Amino acid sequence: MRRRRALTEAVHPAAGDIMRYLSRGAAVRAGLRDLVAGLQPPVALVGHSLGGVIALDTLVSAPLPAVRLLVTAGSQGPFLYESGSLPSLEHPAPLPPHVPDWLNLYDPRDLLGHVGAGLFPGRVTDVPVDSRQPFPAAHSAYWSHPAVYRHIVERLP
Repeated sequence: MRRRRALTEAVHPAAGDIMRYLSRGAAVRAGLRDLVAGLQPPVALVGHSLGGVIALDTLVSAPLPAVRLLVTAGSQGPFLYESGSLPSLEHPAPLPPHVPDWLNLYDPRDLLGHVGAGLFPGRVTDVPVDSRQPFPAAHSAYWSHPAVYRHIVERLP
């Protein structure tokens, strides 16, 4: 109880970003759509953590034909979907057919990285990447692991 304020202040920025996106994410999705509209296809959207949630949510909400690959790392997208909290898709609805190939990288030690293949059979490829880091360091260690880049390059359109 004595450390409540310190703990709240430590988690507030990340938790606040997530809550704000979930309640008022339309502008973020619109901004991502505008950004992708200016790119030459094929496009690969790569998102870490909340960025993966935003990319998934944007792709689910309406087709983005230029995007041929979705890559998420340490993403809570599957968890939010399963808990009924993903804004664009209510559980148990399936992924819309316009969602592109989805590579979902997760570290077994990352408590914020979730798997999706069981929720979306045949639509998600979950690939474990073990950084050998404890949580919470594992959540930020994806981009220092060479296998992450190898898995992405193997699936680029």
